[in-house]
Amino acid sequence: MKKATILIALFVLLLVSNAFSLTLKTLNIVKISQTKQTIMLQFDNLENYTYIRLSNELFYIGTNKAIINTNLKPNYDIERVILKQLPNQTRIYFKLNPDYQYDINLSKTNKKTLIINLNISEKKENIKPTQLSTNSTQNSQPTLNNNNQGNPPIITAPIKLPSYNPKNITIVLDPGHGGKDSGAVGILGLKEKDVVLSIAQYCAQILREKGFRVVLTRDSDVFIPLAQRVKIANDAKTNLFVSIHANASTDPSAKGMEVFFLNATSNQKALKIAALENDVPLEQMGTINKIIISLINQAKLKESAILAKDVDDSIYSITKPVYPGLINRGIDQAPFYVLVGTNCPSILIETLFITNPKDNEYLKDSNYQQTIAKGIASGLIKYLDTYKNN
Repeated sequence: MKKATILIALFVLLLVSNAFSLTLKTLNIVKISQTKQTIMLQFDNLENYTYIRLSNELFYIGTNKAIINTNLKPNYDIERVILKQLPNQTRIYFKLNPDYQYDINLSKTNKKTLIINLNISEKKENIKPTQLSTNSTQNSQPTLNNNNQGNPPIITAPIKLPSYNPKNITIVLDPGHGGKDSGAVGILGLKEKDVVLSIAQYCAQILREKGFRVVLTRDSDVFIPLAQRVKIANDAKTNLFVSIHANASTDPSAKGMEVFFLNATSNQKALKIAALENDVPLEQMGTINKIIISLINQAKLKESAILAKDVDDSIYSITKPVYPGLINRGIDQAPFYVLVGTNCPSILIETLFITNPKDNEYLKDSNYQQTIAKGIASGLIKYLDTYKNN
């Protein structure tokens, strides 16, 4: 009888553990400006979710059945956060201040983080209820079948003109390596330092033609220490910082582009890339992770994650139609030294793998260099159009 009781108890525990396949670890609400607020939901592993807009001031996020390990505390324009546990779904409702109008957009920066951006304006009229999922158009039915891990949509529109005065915006472009530091060396001796300098110069030309003030941490084949690159950015009082690199691997089949923002991570792939760019042994990255956690600015982290998403989407939408077979590895986070000390949203772009035969062909092609430069510039302008505090 005792054994039977134990078996029943174990069976019940198994059912409970299977019922809750997801954990919400943190919920942070940040006020970026008077007209912009961000909700960041951090899960242990978010594969699927649904966003349902019920009215101008009420929406909810639906996920697989989840354990809530954080305080669902409202703040700023979020007046109430309400948890509702259904048999097969967890819903988190957000009730907003009804005195304003809200434009809401979502981005999933990685497998764990969901960012909800609120753009706030004077109220004109209530919007009609809509139902949106992360992989749908506005008229689609809500679904938990999220395919954000796939390719972003292809958009071939020209670079959008900024809606603010670009003369008031400073952008620092940081071509990695240089001089005695060649960076990764690819097939037939193609050097990372040469490729990324060319891309940065093309990008600077595009942005300057749009009226932006652009600073390059190096504009020739010279070695600039990482700390000096950070100082250049902060002395310039930059609004955005973009470090440009080319990836490398001992596996020649590894390919594709990737965009990183600063954060601590346990992802070994990301740590290896950060160790390479930081020029430190991989075994030291654990200590660097701890330093990053103590130094990280949460507001900057959130803005950098959004910037990374905008740039990643823009690069892929512009390059993919012209360069078939190009792979988008998406957004990730890692403790890059060059991103730590900057006082603004900062990202690092691994353009492609210089050690992959096809990627190598693209990287050495000046037309590709100009195309990806256009994608970077387009993504920066997209971010500024949405999040610049005018």
